[in-house]
Amino acid sequence: MNSPHPATLRTRALELLSEGHAAGEVARQLGIPPTTVYRWRRSGTTPSGLAQARTRIQELEEEVLLCRKTIDTMSEVMPPKGVTR
Repeated sequence: MNSPHPATLRTRALELLSEGHAAGEVARQLGIPPTTVYRWRRSGTTPSGLAQARTRIQELEEEVLLCRKTIDTMSEVMPPKGVTR
């Protein structure tokens, strides 16, 4: 996401929108253009969606780490095909 606004500002704007505040009100309160708030709202990324994405990313990173450890262990026991010890 290329934005001149910090991610925390976007998160706060989406939180306010999810609480039922009008986009124009959110824009005034946060000091950003209303078109930016409308665009963020239209993107459909909600704070809960971001939290779910972060959780899934963490799960996948843990899975990758486990796979790498398994590959390292297997390499010690059985070297790759065509490689001699």
